[in-house]
Amino acid sequence: MHLDESSPLPFYQQLFDQIHERIESGDYPTGSKLPSIRGLAADLGCARNTVETAYHLLTQEGYVESHPGSGYIVQNVSYLQPDAKQMAQEPAGQGDARPRYNFTYGNLEPRTFPAAAWRSLTDDILLSIDNVGCDAYNHPFGEEKLCEAIAWRLNTQRGIQCTADQIIVQGGTQTSIQNLLTLFDNTRDIVAMEEPGYDGVRAVFERSHFPIVPCRVLDGVQTFLSDIEQSGARLLYLTPSSQFPTCQVLPVEARERVLAWAERNDAYILEDDYCRDFRYRERSLPPLASMDTHGRVVYMGTFSKSLSPALRINYLELPEPLLERWKNHFANSYSPVPWLNQQVLARFMADSSWDRHVRRVQAKNRRKYETLTRVLRETMGNEVDILENGTGLHLLVRVRDGRSQSELIEAARAEDVQVYGTQKYWANPAHTPDSTVLVGFSAIAEEDIEPGIRALAKAWFG
Repeated sequence: MHLDESSPLPFYQQLFDQIHERIESGDYPTGSKLPSIRGLAADLGCARNTVETAYHLLTQEGYVESHPGSGYIVQNVSYLQPDAKQMAQEPAGQGDARPRYNFTYGNLEPRTFPAAAWRSLTDDILLSIDNVGCDAYNHPFGEEKLCEAIAWRLNTQRGIQCTADQIIVQGGTQTSIQNLLTLFDNTRDIVAMEEPGYDGVRAVFERSHFPIVPCRVLDGVQTFLSDIEQSGARLLYLTPSSQFPTCQVLPVEARERVLAWAERNDAYILEDDYCRDFRYRERSLPPLASMDTHGRVVYMGTFSKSLSPALRINYLELPEPLLERWKNHFANSYSPVPWLNQQVLARFMADSSWDRHVRRVQAKNRRKYETLTRVLRETMGNEVDILENGTGLHLLVRVRDGRSQSELIEAARAEDVQVYGTQKYWANPAHTPDSTVLVGFSAIAEEDIEPGIRALAKAWFG
């Protein structure tokens, strides 16, 4: 090992990378002991803090474990790159009804969650003085450290000028929107949303008895903007980075017009940026919240697509006019997210652990996206249209021979492949384009995509 003084990387990062590579290659096998901090620092001619920091990062990533009195022991890291065959056998043994190739949307691939790092941080918090939080109700709007970490990333990575005070930690998209709607009046405030659009959000609007105006996405940007202009809405729900479920991206000019509409009509925009991290061809466009100069955008982000849907953690960034109303309305409420989960996530985001984790997930999903689109074109050629824009965690496939969704789904199941219908995303299911199904890739193993799509091609075209 050596440290390069001319490298832009800090010494601890160089050391982390080199040890990480040796563990992955087997040079440091499971159960072996890393050099002592004092000894390695002396060999490299660096400060002990450099080695300590590198070892701490390796511990957080699950590559080594600290054993008091014994030093740092290399762990079994095979689960970080799971064997595809083993992963395929596990779901197969859980019941005959589960398809061999499941192109579901929403869940993550097994073992995506950084369990070792999460466990290490959890233990550290519970055994430290910080665990005083276990003995009291937590902050109703979100733990300070987590809000600070989120706000810092919004400022530096999204261009959204905000403070930690504007961040409200919530327990999932539907909970967030349900609470946000309490700041509006269902007897006079209309909600506009994309058509087609996320059915889970529409269900929240319906349960809260708000009138909903659908705004057509598939008839072109001008039609979509015209529908918004004529909606009379006080709240507009948008997924501009990767429209759900069509994967369309809202152009910058359209974003500017929507912002101008909101200002003219004293309306608010709920910007759901749920898949912004997953773009495979072009850079992300600036969020509406970063372009907003009049406090008209509520920005909503989630950790479900990158970290874990099971944690049920997302957040709102509220403009000042709504922030005061929220604090007055929920001052005596309790946070829907447990204190411990918030503290662990804050720690995870405080160093480079979060960024490394997101980069790994992004890289894996990029490979899946490229494999999926390539194999679809190779196996189905001119028989289908692939509806995608290099974004998100799914795409739509339209079969050109006019078969119904139910026929396509049933034929796929006969070959042990699961794809999904799209009718539920339309306010009026009768308007759903037929012959179109949703094919997701967030949960399926990369190695299963090609055989799964070849089985799908056989099911549909013989």
